[in-house]
Amino acid sequence: MKPTIAAMAGMRHDSYYRENRHSPALIRARRPYIVKNALMGLGFCILTGGIYAYTISVVGQDDFADVKVPDVPIKSPAQKN
Repeated sequence: MKPTIAAMAGMRHDSYYRENRHSPALIRARRPYIVKNALMGLGFCILTGGIYAYTISVVGQDDFADVKVPDVPIKSPAQKN
C-alpha cells in the first residue's frame, strides 16, 4: 500500500476501515445496531424458511388426478414426416 501525502508529512489520518480489521471507532459506532440487525436477519431467515416449507408441503399434497395424460403422445407437424 502506497503511503499518502498526509502520511508522509507525519499527519495521522484515521479511518473506520483498516487493512484487515475494523477500527475501534467503527466497532463503537456499530455496537447499538448489532442486536437489532441480528434479530432482523434471523426474522428474515425464519420467514423465508417458513414460506419455503409451506410451498413444499402444499405442492407435495397435489396428486395431479385432474391432469389428463394422453395414451399416445401428440405429434407435431414437424414429426409427421
